[in-house]
Amino acid sequence: MPQNIKPFKGTHYNPLKINNFNNVVCPPYDVINNSELKSLRKKSAFNFSHVLLADKSNYQSKRKTLDSWVAKKVLVDDLNECLYLYEQKYRVNGKKITRYGIISLLRMNKKGIFPHERTHKAPKEDRKKIIKALEANLSPIFVIASSKVSALTKAYKHYSKRKPFVCCDDKDKNLNRIWKVEDKKYLNSLCKEFNNSKLLIADGHHRFEISYDYFNKHKSKFKDLNYLMAYITDCQKGLLILPTHRILTIKDSEAELFKKLSKYFSIKLISKKLLASKLTKAKTFTLGLYRAGKLFCLELKDKDILLKISNKYYRKIDAYVFHSLVLSLFKVDKPIEYTHSIDEAIELSGNKKTAFLLGAANLDSVIDISSKGFKLPQKSTYFYPKLLSGLVIRRFSK
Repeated sequence: MPQNIKPFKGTHYNPLKINNFNNVVCPPYDVINNSELKSLRKKSAFNFSHVLLADKSNYQSKRKTLDSWVAKKVLVDDLNECLYLYEQKYRVNGKKITRYGIISLLRMNKKGIFPHERTHKAPKEDRKKIIKALEANLSPIFVIASSKVSALTKAYKHYSKRKPFVCCDDKDKNLNRIWKVEDKKYLNSLCKEFNNSKLLIADGHHRFEISYDYFNKHKSKFKDLNYLMAYITDCQKGLLILPTHRILTIKDSEAELFKKLSKYFSIKLISKKLLASKLTKAKTFTLGLYRAGKLFCLELKDKDILLKISNKYYRKIDAYVFHSLVLSLFKVDKPIEYTHSIDEAIELSGNKKTAFLLGAANLDSVIDISSKGFKLPQKSTYFYPKLLSGLVIRRFSK
């Protein structure tokens, strides 16, 4: 039986050349805006964003940059196959939280790996060109095992007492540390237990699809091309899902807006603090709304309204209920904007736009839905913190 999880010889920054990893790592490609990209590239000529993101479709120049870093030994290859234990420490509401998992190769078995979000064409086209030009997995997709993996806990307890191979902070000052797992005892137990687990793609749906497409077109060109690089964790307390709020540009006046919404909701003015609490604790679909300086709480008049959504699993996901029940009420003039912060949603809305504030998806519900083959609207989940890019990459080998 083929292995689902495999160690590999990763490519990473040379600690003899790079003395501050904060200057060379970067967020994932899909959360870097133009101003942040400029800031990242000013940090260092070797910041990973120079490779990760193409400017003006200059994909081949990204390959030249990557090859030059390897030639200069700024990036080096590991001599032995290993797994990379990856820890992130962060704070939420003053509380310290830790999440850990492994970076490994993951077999692209569509029967055993469950995506949960729909994908869009434009990001896939961009990543297709990147993988074709660079012949590498530049950043891991994010995968969750649907049950607890004891081997991961044991490996973390062992390695976290040692000095990490990499230690750096992300832009939110979250601590990121990596250890190389080369001990066969831990390698074997991790691979064996993860091989027997059901796996959910939490983030990286576009990269999974384009990697699978690339494998089908170039099966014999490289070794282990039916595998891609993945960060894999299990169901642990450190798995935090943030809500994703929607900012819409709609023509309806305030009176027209509330008239349409009052079909389903009771609408009351509310404070920001109380709204945040309600969205967190609500047992059925509850919605926040910001319009021209005023904040409202929208609660369903009749819970049976949710029966309009035929799939009972989707009724538990705010993003799906919003798209089905609320978004269909309005004509949206411009692309939807997204944020995970109520404050930023208010700021982005200004006096002309309307912010709809949602509750976060529940992890158990997401796993349940995806394992049954159903998919959610894009931007339904946001796992925090994001994985850094540039810690480890996987170059294809023959």
